[in-house]
Amino acid sequence: MSARVTPFRLLGATALSLASCLLAVGCYPKGAGEQLARDGRDRERRLVAIEEGLAAEREQMREALASAQAKVAELEQVLERATQVVTRNSADLGTEVVQLREQLGILEGQLAEVRNEVSSTQRALAEQQQELDRRIQQFARKAGVDMPVDAAQIPQDRAEHFAAAQRAFDGGDHSTARALFREYVSRYRTDARADDAQYMIGKSYLAEGRPASALAELRKVISDFRNGDVVDRALFDMGEAFFALHACTDAKSAFEALIASHPRSPLVAQARAKLNEIRRAPRGYCTS
Repeated sequence: MSARVTPFRLLGATALSLASCLLAVGCYPKGAGEQLARDGRDRERRLVAIEEGLAAEREQMREALASAQAKVAELEQVLERATQVVTRNSADLGTEVVQLREQLGILEGQLAEVRNEVSSTQRALAEQQQELDRRIQQFARKAGVDMPVDAAQIPQDRAEHFAAAQRAFDGGDHSTARALFREYVSRYRTDARADDAQYMIGKSYLAEGRPASALAELRKVISDFRNGDVVDRALFDMGEAFFALHACTDAKSAFEALIASHPRSPLVAQARAKLNEIRRAPRGYCTS
């Protein structure tokens, strides 16, 4: 404990001196002086106790401060280590990012090459497919199989459409001719030449020597365009198709229907000649 004089001790000493003075000069009763002295000593003891309590509290505060400082130092060390770890990880991560970007650049280059190869392959396949389709159409048409015509190849003008179909027929490309004539009938069914287009479909089969197929198309002229101007030709060609199939009875009926329903047709004379030919047919030729 320090020996310095505190205000509390100074106050106690003053009180004792005053009490001694009063007792010595006889200006204050003796009992009162003793009481005053005791009170001074009590106050001094209390003041000493307070000083000791304050000293203890200051010591506790110093210990608490030292403990706090130690904890702060420990936390600073932890923070420093964490900072080092983060810094090191950040550097590692930066390196990894750079590496990934380099790899990504390489992959993008490879992907561009693959896309270019795929594009080239697709173009080559498309060209091969077009060539294959063309050959298939040629083979199919030669074999008598009708193939659809690309819409881009069909003229938008009605007259040119019919003319293109007629040119195909005249050129012996009967499959293309039929496709164009069928499309004409579909697009311009009420047109004055729709019955002609339907008739030419049947006639193209006869030109290929396919009378059975021709009959189905020629019947449509009579059923769908009975008021058209090619019904007489359709009946005549049906008679020839039946005769080619050895169906003499049906052939005779077709020629007779032509003569009866179209007596002014230029085909009447030929129809009569065909009837005579049927009657003179070799034995065993007619199967019905």
